[in-house]
Parts: sequence; C-alpha cells; structure tokens
Amino acid sequence: MKPTSVLISGGGIAGLTLAILLKRMGWEPTVVERNDAPSAEGYMMDFFGSGWDVAERMGLIGDLNAVHYPIKRIEFVRGDGRPYMTVPIERISRALSHRYVYLRRSDLERILFNRVRNKGVAVRFGTTIDTLTDRADGIAATFSDGTQGEFALVIGADGIHSRVRDLVFGSQRSFMRYLGYYVAAFHFPDSHHDLGNAVKIHEETDRTAMFYPLGAMRADATYLFRYPDVGHVPAGDRMALLRKVFAGAGWIIERVLDEQPGAAPVFFDSATQVAMPDWYAGRVALIGDACGCLTLLAGQGSHMAMAGAYVLAQELERAATHQEAFAAYQRFLKPHVEKRQRDAAWFSKYFVPSERSRPWLRRLAVDAIFSSLGIGLMMGQFGGKSVLANYK
Repeated sequence: MKPTSVLISGGGIAGLTLAILLKRMGWEPTVVERNDAPSAEGYMMDFFGSGWDVAERMGLIGDLNAVHYPIKRIEFVRGDGRPYMTVPIERISRALSHRYVYLRRSDLERILFNRVRNKGVAVRFGTTIDTLTDRADGIAATFSDGTQGEFALVIGADGIHSRVRDLVFGSQRSFMRYLGYYVAAFHFPDSHHDLGNAVKIHEETDRTAMFYPLGAMRADATYLFRYPDVGHVPAGDRMALLRKVFAGAGWIIERVLDEQPGAAPVFFDSATQVAMPDWYAGRVALIGDACGCLTLLAGQGSHMAMAGAYVLAQELERAATHQEAFAAYQRFLKPHVEKRQRDAAWFSKYFVPSERSRPWLRRLAVDAIFSSLGIGLMMGQFGGKSVLANYK
C-alpha cells in the first residue's frame, strides 16, 4: 500500500520502534505520548532473542553495547546477604552466542527515542487521544490538548492500559488475566549497601527483592510480591504498600525502602496479561502490551514489542491494503505471543516461593537451571531463539 500518515499512540518501545521503521519506509508517523518526557522509570532486563534480532536489523547494536553497568554475576543470597549460588553473566551471554546485554528498560527507550528524533518523527508529549472517528478514507482524531488530526491508520502501542484499545475494542477488564503479582522498581543511592558487581536476589515466601548495581553510587531495586488484585495503585500510595508487604523482610530489603523519599518515582504495576481474540478493527491495530502483554514473568515483553512492530511494518510495506497487512501481522505473531503467555502463566506459580515451597528443593532447582547445561535450555525456553528466524 502507498505510505501515508499514521498515528501511533504510545512513545514506549513498541511505538518508537514502529515509528522508526515506518519512517524509513516513507510513512509519516506521528507519535503521541501521555507522559511529559521520555520515561526514566522501569526495571533492569536481559535483552536478547527477538529484540536483539530487530535491533540488529535496525542498526542499534552499537548503541546497546555502549550501555555499561558493573554487573559481572548474579548472586542468590541468604538473609544475611551471603550468596548460596553465583551465576557468571558470561555464562548467560555465552549460551546466547553473546547476542545479549543487561540494560534498563529506560535505556532502550532512550536509544529508540534518539533515533526517532534524528529521523525527524513528530513526538507530542503530554498528549492523549480523546476520540477516534473511523471514516471511509481515514480516521479523525481529537486530542487532550484540544487539537485534531486526520490519519490513514491508527496504531495503539500504549501499553497494558491502552487508550486506543478502550476506544475501539471496549473495556480493558474483559481482556485482562491477572497472574497474582505486583512489581515495583526504583533507583536508590548505593553508598553503603555493598552490592559490588553482582545482581543480588533474595527470596522469601510470597516476596522477592532484586538489587542491581548501576555504578559506584547508584543502584536499581525491583520488588515482586504476591498480592490480591487491587487494580491501579496511586503513586502516593506505592511506597507505603511496599513497606507493608515487605515488613520483616531479611537482609537490606526493609532498609532500602525506609531510605526512599516519599516523593521518589516508583514504577509500579500488576503482572497482568492481555489476551484478545483480534488485534485489529477497521483502520486501527494494536501492538506490544496493548494486545499481547506477556508480563515481567515471561522476560520477553520488550523483545516481542519490537518483533510486533517489525512484523507490522513489513506487512504494511508489502500488502496491497491495510486489511491484508493487519491480518498477516496477526496471523504470524499471535501464536508466538499466546505460547509465551501460556509459558508465563505456568511459570508464575513458581517464580516466587510459596508456603508450599521447600527451600532446599528450590535451591537445587535454581542451581540446575543456571548450570552451564541448564542455562542454555532455559534461555531457549524463554525466548533465546528469535521469532523472526522463520519469518519471510
């Protein structure tokens, strides 16, 4: 089909990747993002597999490799901070043929945003979509700042709480599958916690804390815990909830929370999947978490967001109509997403220790999974092979 204007709702990984790819193909994308600036929140993640494949095709590997954190190993630690198991990062990287980096989600968004800006793509921060009206030859949109626009297509890349999905497909609750966890992530000064060069993981019944060194004086924390589905937790209530849930926790877990200022920004969300029968309607399509959220438990959300953007862009370039492109995109990618969602739902039962867990047995299992032999099998199960390997 002939390249023309496209409105992309969401300036995260999926939306920015799509904007870059479509701009390269001659389209005129406009990105609207509800936040006032590129996100600085998020969590540390492994980047490999499908995400690496797309980044390589986009010429971003140099930017990814330029991100350096002093992380040499992963340590599972006891309540006194002493490790009972150590995994060299090199072992994980080697299992993935060194197509692997450790970076923060906001690092990837920054790399993509810099490319978007260099390409001259319009990004409107602090803006959301109010209404969408599907017309015979396009879609009319009104925005939260009072402006209007007309576009040939609209793509919802606006995450698990997608505004586009609500407007076009209906209430979000009907597509949600809660897996029983909440996750929180934030920065903290690491002047006296002695993380060294290791990611440190401490597990207790129904709750886990992970600490990542970012440099001599900075660190990231990720807190994961089982909890009833209470929906959205306002920013001002998040730290209080974390302190309540992790009261009495071992090692430095409580101390790090107590040291956080009340107004410090905290990434906070539920581990909730999005499962939809169809990812498109008329001139509107969804990508990334908006239609197929895997959750943090799958460890592949950013990878599949980039893969979805890549497949959609390719299909728009080669199809005669947007209907054909949307159908081909869904036909290829949806089975891959559904498999990963099933895997994550199964894995969620074991991701954090439960009252039925036997610590000695869990430690044996973790040791086997992260052994030189087990790590390759695990990474293969959790996205080590790109979904684009057989994509034509």
